[in-house]
Amino acid sequence: MRSIRLVAAALLACAGAPATAQTFGPPIHGICLLSRTGAINGSRAGQSMQAQLKRMQASLNGDLAQRRAALDQQRRQLEARQGSIAPIDYKRQIEVLDQQAQGLEQAQNARFIAAQQRGQQQLDRALGTALAKVVTRQACSVVLERDNSYGWNNAMDITGDVTQEMDATLQTVVLQ
Repeated sequence: MRSIRLVAAALLACAGAPATAQTFGPPIHGICLLSRTGAINGSRAGQSMQAQLKRMQASLNGDLAQRRAALDQQRRQLEARQGSIAPIDYKRQIEVLDQQAQGLEQAQNARFIAAQQRGQQQLDRALGTALAKVVTRQACSVVLERDNSYGWNNAMDITGDVTQEMDATLQTVVLQ
């Protein structure tokens, strides 16, 4: 029984571990592999964007919490006066507070998504510029997404070169 648990634990550990690339055969001239995600996440601009998005999210969450607290206070005051207000007026005022709370959340989400999209557009432009330079330099006839491959010869992987070119093209992302 104990050995079954050990084997099961080992299988679970292996299943959760990321698969490493197998090196398959000699490199094929003209075929290049790129991990788009790896290049963006490894670039200074990609890291800059992630850090800024985390700060922005924390700021927006704090702002939302303050505004929601104010609405919650208004709701408690309204609930305290419920007996002295006509039921239809009470219901209407509760609905207005609910709509305001929902509107606040939607506005915060829209601001975050818009900033994220602006940053992603900057990263995509830098990636395109960097990729064009590396593809020309390495004479790639075709570039395939590395992350969808079972294995490759590392000599065909241009991800690191593209990341370096991105760093030369764009250091930081401006979200505001």
